[in-house]
Amino acid sequence: MAGTIRLTPGDAEAPRDQWYVIAFSNEVTRAPRARMIMGDPVVLFRREDGSPVALFDRCPHRGMRLSNGGKIIDDNIQCNYHGLQFGPDGMCQKVPSGGPISNQMRVRSYPVTEIWNWIWIWPGDPDKADPALIPDHHELGLTDPSLHSYSGLMLEMQCNYLHAYENLNEASHVSFLHHGFIDTGNVAAHPFREEVTEDRVSTVREFKDEPVFPYARMSYGLKSDVVDRQLRLTAIAPTLTTVSERYQEKGVENPRELLVRLVVPVTPASHKKCYQFVAAVRTLPAEPAPLFEGLRAFLQEDQIALADVQELFDSLPPDQRIEVSVKADNPAWRTRRILENMIKNERASPAVATAT
Repeated sequence: MAGTIRLTPGDAEAPRDQWYVIAFSNEVTRAPRARMIMGDPVVLFRREDGSPVALFDRCPHRGMRLSNGGKIIDDNIQCNYHGLQFGPDGMCQKVPSGGPISNQMRVRSYPVTEIWNWIWIWPGDPDKADPALIPDHHELGLTDPSLHSYSGLMLEMQCNYLHAYENLNEASHVSFLHHGFIDTGNVAAHPFREEVTEDRVSTVREFKDEPVFPYARMSYGLKSDVVDRQLRLTAIAPTLTTVSERYQEKGVENPRELLVRLVVPVTPASHKKCYQFVAAVRTLPAEPAPLFEGLRAFLQEDQIALADVQELFDSLPPDQRIEVSVKADNPAWRTRRILENMIKNERASPAVATAT
């Protein structure tokens, strides 16, 4: 497959031969659930033994979505239109009206794996679906027994995935779009350093003697009025972000160092829509409901802004939607190079999976 690789936010393509989060574990049950992955409609459900299944969400008989009223029978999903049943491998297992079952009467079955509270899907060549390529959940803090981890917030973003991914990895907008909700207005102008490896790009800001902003005092359990804070944003290709803050209390008895981290995979649902699956990692325990209410409040500001950016991008001709970068965008450009190499390597591969 030849041609230019599109990596402009608003019109960016994503690598298919990668793992993406498609659902939280508790979203997938014995009742069919519909999702999208890179333009493919997918139906998710569980076998009798509890293991997850992901199939292309279209019956090849007359084209109805399997998720639309489909019923799980044993390990099969039954189409609600004419009752055809498809197994976890995608092959048709039963045609109630009788007759031979064609080898073409099948749907695509996607590799899936469940780790922690997430179900990961591989939309590309199934022969390359190595679970070892999934980011280490202990390193992320999700399965570290010394930390407290929580999940439960999924946002549907009406924008190209690269808009959402780069927004999570760029901190200067925090001082303006979020109106001081999660900082004191000092992030945008603060110097940062970059740390780059083969598959990730980090930006790190160090704040000394910083006044504690109200949300941090309320939600993070900080006792002091002033802290030293490190803000580290890490893009882990292709689309996972960690937003880590370390707070060192000052001027109080028994000062503590506390970690607060968001772990957010971005999943390309279609060309102009993506999902954000938000997890939180903390040194101190928290009540999940108010925790995610607070997170939703400021992440929805991103959601509204990026939908507007995408809508305007789509309405303009190419010569009016040019992209002019500033210094704070350097990490985004480094991440795009990593994505570009992933897509180049994928295109060079002799086997390219296509949806059924």
